[in-house]
This record gives sequence, structure tokens and C-alpha cells, in this order.
Amino acid sequence: MKFLSDLRLKLTKNGFQAYRANQVFKDLFKKGIDDYNEMTTLPADVKELLGKNMPIFSIHPVQENKSSDGATNKILFKLSDDSLIEAVLMKFNDGRNTVCVSSQVGCAMNCKFCATGTLSFTRNLTYEEIADQVLYFSLILNKTGERINHVVYMGMGEPFMNYDEMSKSINMLRDSVALNIGSRNITVSTCGIIPGIKKFSKEFDQVNLAISLHAPSDEIRNEIMPISKKYPLDQLMKTCEDYIQTTHRRITFEYVMLAGINDSEKNAYELASLLRGMLCLVNIIPYNETSIKNIKGSDKKKINKFKNVLLSNHIQVTVRVSLGQDINAACGQLAGKK
Repeated sequence: MKFLSDLRLKLTKNGFQAYRANQVFKDLFKKGIDDYNEMTTLPADVKELLGKNMPIFSIHPVQENKSSDGATNKILFKLSDDSLIEAVLMKFNDGRNTVCVSSQVGCAMNCKFCATGTLSFTRNLTYEEIADQVLYFSLILNKTGERINHVVYMGMGEPFMNYDEMSKSINMLRDSVALNIGSRNITVSTCGIIPGIKKFSKEFDQVNLAISLHAPSDEIRNEIMPISKKYPLDQLMKTCEDYIQTTHRRITFEYVMLAGINDSEKNAYELASLLRGMLCLVNIIPYNETSIKNIKGSDKKKINKFKNVLLSNHIQVTVRVSLGQDINAACGQLAGKK
């Protein structure tokens, strides 16, 4: 769905009153009615115009998979050019209903441990295609009186390589007449695109920032995350410090645990040294298995030892709860395939 202002413009250009757009938004976002023909407040000619020229959804579900515990729902969406993307709804025990959205078809970052990274980059998503992923799940929850209260940009693609459309989608999600999701309930994850981080700090100082770090040194990071060769760690850390100074907000550093690659006790001490004194949280991510060969996840003993080293060095740490592994919906598993 487009912005309310765009909907008003379309209506007034065709001789209809602008308030009809407000009626559409109320029916869609408050009542959960996703068909113009079922919006009883609209006259037939308005329904016809909008149905032909401004469809509610820019994406269409192709396949749905639910995890065995019912906590995760992954949907494969088809776009207007037949491209495929995936989005995931995660229902946590603490009451969070979180949608993980994709921002691109494929990804050009080529991170060695990520299923999306095995795909070639096709194109950026529009802001509608990003926001409609959340809207679709919102309408599902509306039927049971629930709502989406968190959104994470951690699906397919690198959000900061699609900065303008990502920005518009955030504004759509935050719009009080639309989904009305709070800024602090939105998190954008980047693999370390420095120009994007600088811009983000000025334009979205209340939206959460997560950095996919995954290594304590350039030597390791260059091997598993090619983008690090363009934006090395010293530059990235300086940018993160500037971000904190500008926003006064904590950064989350995501760290996926890869057996024999970045999970040694030495690596933990190196990470603690790298982050010492920074306002941050390390989110340790147990690796979710994919079809990628020669990449395995660390065992629980290794993860706990790594975590304890960080804690002993006064670094805040959490271990991510992985949902949807049985349907390939967990972190790093989205590949946009049937």
C-alpha cells in the first residue's frame, strides 16, 4: 500500500474527494479489510478506480510454511516481475510479534555463511514491497486481535544498499494512520556499509541499529564477509563510535558462531578488546545450518565459553533464540526459493 498522501493525490486527480483515502486507511489498518470491494464506506466508482490503479498489495503470497511449534510463519512472496522473496513472522513467549523483512531480491554482499549470499543480486525492493511484508502479516494477526509490534530488517538483502526505499518503508511503518509501529521497535541490520550508517545516524536516531560483525579481526572478517575489504574494522569501529556519540543509542553487534573460524577463546578476547568501552550489546547467534558446505556451527560448550569471556570483560551479551529452523526461516537461511 502506498502512502496516504499518494492515495489522496490519485483520488483528487480523478475527481474524487481526498477524505476517501482516509476511509481506505481506516478500513485497511484498523479493521483489517484487505479488499476494496468489501469496504462498505466506498462508492462503486472509487472501488473501481483503486482496484485498477492502486492495488492494496504489491506482493503476493506463493507458499506458506509454519514451524512445528507454531511460533514461526515463513511466507514466500512473488513480486510483479515474478521475483521471489521471503519474510518471516516470529511469535516470542514475551509477547513480541516480530516480522523479519527482506529489502532486496538476492544479495550482493556474498557473506560465506549466509544462504541469501549464495544468490545473485537481482534488484532492490520498493518501499511498498518492503512495508507490504509487514502489512500482510498484520492482517493475519488482526483476525485474532493481535498486532505486529516489532520489525527487523534482517531478511534477504543489505538494507543500506537500498537506503532510499528502506527509509520510505520505515516511515510507512511508523505512520500513525497506518501500522503505527514505534521507532524503537524497528531494527535495521547492516553488514557495515559506512556511508549508510552515517546517514542513518542523522535521519533515524531512534531506530535501532545492528551491525553484522561476526569477526574480531580483518583477517577473519575478510574471509567470511568480503565487504570488510572495502570497509575495514578500524573505519567501521570509528563510524560506530560516531554513531553512538550522535544518537546516544546502543549498537547491537551480531556475531554468528562458526566452528573453527571465529569461535575460539582467543577470538572472544579479541572481540572484547575491540569493543571495550563502547555502548553496545553483543548478540551471539548460534549458526543455523544451510546447504553451504564446509560451514558448521559452534557447539553449546563453545558458545557458553565465548559468552563468559565477554561477560568477564564487562561486555553485555545475549544469545539469540533461533526460531523456525525446521522450515529454513531462521537467521541466515532465507533463500527465496520454493
